[in-house]
Amino acid sequence: MNNNNIDYYRDAQNFPYYIQKNGDPFKNFYINYINDKVDDSDEVKDYEREFYEFLKEKVGAFIGKIPYDHIVLLLGAGASVVENKNYGKTMNQLALDIFSSMANNQYDEETDLNSEDLLPYEKILKFLPNSKDVIKKFPKLEPDPKDKDHLINNWKGSFPLEDLISRLDFYIKGNEYLVDEDNKGYFNQVCNTKNYIIYKIFKNVNYDKLDDENMPFNHMSVVLALTKLLRDLSEKLTIVTTNYDLAIEKSLAKSDFSIFNGFNLTNDSVFDESSFDWVLSKRVDHINTHEVIYKPNMVNLFKIHGSINWLFDGKKTKEVSGNVVKNSLISQLKNSSRKNLGDDKNSNNKKDEVRMIFPSTNKYMQSYEEPYFDLISRFQEELHKANTLLVTSGFSFGDDHISRMVINAIKHNSSLKCLFTDYGIYNSQFYKYDEIENNEEIQNTQTSKKENAESKETLYGNKNWRDLDELRNEGYDIAFLKATMNDKKHGLAFFLRG
Repeated sequence: MNNNNIDYYRDAQNFPYYIQKNGDPFKNFYINYINDKVDDSDEVKDYEREFYEFLKEKVGAFIGKIPYDHIVLLLGAGASVVENKNYGKTMNQLALDIFSSMANNQYDEETDLNSEDLLPYEKILKFLPNSKDVIKKFPKLEPDPKDKDHLINNWKGSFPLEDLISRLDFYIKGNEYLVDEDNKGYFNQVCNTKNYIIYKIFKNVNYDKLDDENMPFNHMSVVLALTKLLRDLSEKLTIVTTNYDLAIEKSLAKSDFSIFNGFNLTNDSVFDESSFDWVLSKRVDHINTHEVIYKPNMVNLFKIHGSINWLFDGKKTKEVSGNVVKNSLISQLKNSSRKNLGDDKNSNNKKDEVRMIFPSTNKYMQSYEEPYFDLISRFQEELHKANTLLVTSGFSFGDDHISRMVINAIKHNSSLKCLFTDYGIYNSQFYKYDEIENNEEIQNTQTSKKENAESKETLYGNKNWRDLDELRNEGYDIAFLKATMNDKKHGLAFFLRG
C-alpha cells in the first residue's frame, strides 16, 4: 500500500483518482489525468481548481442528469464536524471528555454529583466484554493532563461508549426490582454513571449558542442541491441521521424548508409515524379547473437513534425544547444521587426518559421500541424503492445494523445508486486481501494474532467499508468521494451542484 497517495474518488467504471502528498500534488494530478502536455513556459494555471473541477465532473457523470424518484441522505457523526469549531464530536471524543471530567472531579455544579456518586473507572470498564483488554487499550486518564495529544494517543482505538451505555442500561433494567441493602450503593452508582454519561453527551451536542447569522453547518446547501435532483415536487427528500444533535433543524430553520420529523402538529407534539405520508399543497383556481400544486423543499427527517429534544412521558414520545430535556436530565441525576434510590421502585421507570438510543454491537433491544422501529423500517423501505439515489456524509459504516441494511439494499435493488462520501475514503489498495497478509507494516509489529487483526482494521478500514468496495469492484452503482459536509469551499455541496 502506497501511503503517499490519497484517494479522492473512485467508481466502478474508473480507476481510483488520487493525489500524491509529495511534490506539487495538484500539478502532478493535472499532468497525470487532465493534460500531460504541460510546459513550464505555459500560462500559469490554478491546478487546485482544475483538480476539483475535474472530480466534480466525474461525480456529475456518476449521478447523471435523469431526475430521481427518491433520494436518501444518510448522515453520521462526521456530518456535524466543523473544522476549528467545537461541533460534531465522535463517540471517542465524547468518551475522552466524560472520563477527563471524572478524573479531575469536575462535575457541573447543577448536577450535585461528586466522585463517590459514580463508579470508579476500572469498575465502569468491567461492564464491557474482555474488560482486562479494554483497560489496557484505554488506560485511566490522569488528572490535569498537560499533553492532551499524548493522552489521546494512549488510547488505542475508538472507545466503545455506546456499547458501555447499553450494558449499563441492561444491568439497571435487570436489577431495578432486586435492589437490597447489600447492593443498593453499587446499584446507585451504576444509575448515576449512566445518567451522567447521557447528561454529558447532551451538553456536548446541544448547540444552543449557534450564531444564526454565521451558521457553521452546510446542510442547507447539500439539501438544496439534492432536492433539485428529485423528479416530482410531491416527493420529499429523505434525510436519515444517527446524530442526536439539531444541526439539520438549525441549518434549515431560516430557509423555506418544511421538515416532517414524525411528530404531529398538535400542541403536545406526539410522535405519529403517519405524519411522514403527508405533503403540503394548495389549490390554484383557474377559469374552468382547479389545480393542486405542491410546496417545494419538503424533507422527511428520520432520526433513527433519537434526538436530544425527545422525551418519553411513560406512554408517548414527545418533541420538547432543549431546556426541558436539560432540566429532566439534571433532575434524574439529583434524584439518582440520593442514597435511598433503591427504596423507590419507580425511580428508574421511563417517565421523562430522553429518547436517545445507544446500540451496542450485540444488543438492539431499543431499536424495537417506538419510535425507533418505525423509523428504521421506513429507512429500509426507502432503500428498496425504484430509481433511488443514496448519498452519505460522515457515516463511518461502523454500525453493523445500518451498514448491513445498506449492503442488502445494494444487492437487491438494481436501481439504487450510492455515493459514499467521507473525509478519508482510504487507499483502494487495502482491499487486496493477499497484500494485507504480506504487508511489512503489519509483519514488523511482532504482535499477537489478535493485535494483528486490530492493526489491519486500523490500516484498512472496517469490514463494511471493504464489503462496499468489493461491491463497487463487482460493478454495482457505487462511488466513493473524499468530501465533508461542512467544507463550504470544496465540500459535498460543491460536488453536487453540477
